[in-house]
Amino acid sequence: MDEEHDNQESPGYADDSTEELLEQSQSNAQATIIATIAFLTERKLSVDDWTASLGRTFGFAWDDPSPWEAGEFLDAMLTNFRSLGATVLASDLGTDRAEATTTGFPDPELCALFGVDSALVIAFNDVPAALARDRSLTWEWSRNGDETHYSVRQLATGD
Repeated sequence: MDEEHDNQESPGYADDSTEELLEQSQSNAQATIIATIAFLTERKLSVDDWTASLGRTFGFAWDDPSPWEAGEFLDAMLTNFRSLGATVLASDLGTDRAEATTTGFPDPELCALFGVDSALVIAFNDVPAALARDRSLTWEWSRNGDETHYSVRQLATGD
């Protein structure tokens, strides 16, 4: 090899650590969701229809629509929300009922940067509803300040 190639600096992207790449990926994922919400609202298209469609579409990637335990389902959803940058503050992953509280999604700074109300972006939490229903579960969530509370429970016979 010639000396010129030996002394070249590596490209900047090669220097990023796994942690830096994860942080960038989380920001990119949230930015994609926020930008999509901005597009939908700008065009006066339904955010609810979009989240319902995502839930149905994501269902194709799930192996088995047979009943799941509530905690098993919420654990999977928490993994997904963590991959977006959420932090789990508390969780109780019971068999028939499971609950958790998170923060960090949506990122209020990214929402402000994109000029999108985080109250619109939080509707992304509706995506798991169809997945839950297909697994004999109910999915509910509520927002209090920067915290989101999730609840999953087994559907009772007749629900």
